[in-house]
Amino acid sequence: MIDGPIEFEFSVEINRPASAVFPLVDVSDPGFSQVALGNSVNRIADDTYELTIEEMDDLSFRFQVLECIKDKQHSAKVVIEPRVGNLVEAVEDYQLTPLGDDRCVAKLTTKATFADHLSDEEIAQEIAMMSMAADADLTKLKLHAEEGVEAVRAYDEDQEADFDIEFDLGDLDIDWDDIEPEQ
Repeated sequence: MIDGPIEFEFSVEINRPASAVFPLVDVSDPGFSQVALGNSVNRIADDTYELTIEEMDDLSFRFQVLECIKDKQHSAKVVIEPRVGNLVEAVEDYQLTPLGDDRCVAKLTTKATFADHLSDEEIAQEIAMMSMAADADLTKLKLHAEEGVEAVRAYDEDQEADFDIEFDLGDLDIDWDDIEPEQ
């Protein structure tokens, strides 16, 4: 059983100043990366926003902003409704550290809370998926800041192509009753 949230931390150097990167992570900014990708963000309370992703319009991503220091830090609690999988909530904290006038380091710390009573195998799977997601978020942030939104779209298309597997079983006759579940 998991006791409390699991913390993930990744960082990347970006060849753009913090002032150019910050709007991409600030859910309240019209320059928020998801808006540039064609998704919509609506303010539903003073510090709470709802992100609707076009390809997943049956889900609502609710961001409650916890800390917002322009060009330095953006922290938000994120809840997906209805819940998908075992992720209950995540707190995403972006910190930007200038490295001169033209570049910065973006550090993403994510504290993810998962459903109770997961097996060790399920916990390991959730950790792997969350690690990949956080790493991909920073990769896309760097691409967006340095090369623009089209670079992010190309990256997403490449990722989708890597997982687009088609099976042609032709006339293969499978007797599903003969297949035993793995113990």
